[in-house]
Amino acid sequence: MSTLYPRLLPGESERLFASLHGRQPEDLARFAAVVSDRAVYAATGGTRVSRDELRLLATELEKFATVNGFPDPPTTAGRNEFDRMAARYLHERSGMLPGEASQRQVWAFLALVLVPHLCAWRFPMRDGVYLADRFKGTDLTRHTLARLWTRAHVLHDPSLPDPYELLSGLGEADLDHVMARRRAVAAAPALVRAIVRAHVEDGRTDDGVPARAVHRDSLRRLLRLTAFLDLDWMPEQGLLELVREQRHESRRQLAETGVNAADLKESDL
Repeated sequence: MSTLYPRLLPGESERLFASLHGRQPEDLARFAAVVSDRAVYAATGGTRVSRDELRLLATELEKFATVNGFPDPPTTAGRNEFDRMAARYLHERSGMLPGEASQRQVWAFLALVLVPHLCAWRFPMRDGVYLADRFKGTDLTRHTLARLWTRAHVLHDPSLPDPYELLSGLGEADLDHVMARRRAVAAAPALVRAIVRAHVEDGRTDDGVPARAVHRDSLRRLLRLTAFLDLDWMPEQGLLELVREQRHESRRQLAETGVNAADLKESDL
């Protein structure tokens, strides 16, 4: 049974998000709370999270941010490590099942009420304005916290010594390239795990081809295959072999042409 989280009403989401602009993360910490009188719960389907559980969740997330530089501007390494730590905790300890985690207003509550300062730290303002997707849950693949739960859920592999080992397999940008392909790639968790696992095991460097170039070119090849092949039926080992084959072909051609990661534009994917 899922743990049910508060769902922030849409009008309140808009109001709170508008109030963030121009405020630094350390200032927003004063507005963090575990309750809102403008939040509701699902009527059935689980047990409501308690205030103590919400307080613990906020404390742990803040701990992860602090060890990675909060409230100072985050480094690339700090952002990546915070993401990995928070993703694991959210999936392992929040008690959410996919149905609850798919609710946009749940994540709006967590970002705008529970830990607005941490979301503001992870994704700083641009020209004095925060990005709506990172707070309101309009796109869960871009929400500060929702995207982390989703990654942990997709990459969770009980067969590994550490079930969350694959969270460290790809950096933020490269993993985002995979997860953003929601219909063609990310909709099949086994395929995502195969892509990350193949990347991790491919440690070759003697041909001078950057690992990122191989990853992005092979992803492009897989996207082409999904246009006429149904990969959902394939067993995980079969998917892994397919991804290995595409990586091998990508590496071979990239080595011959001398193409590197910088040559692969967003339009190529």
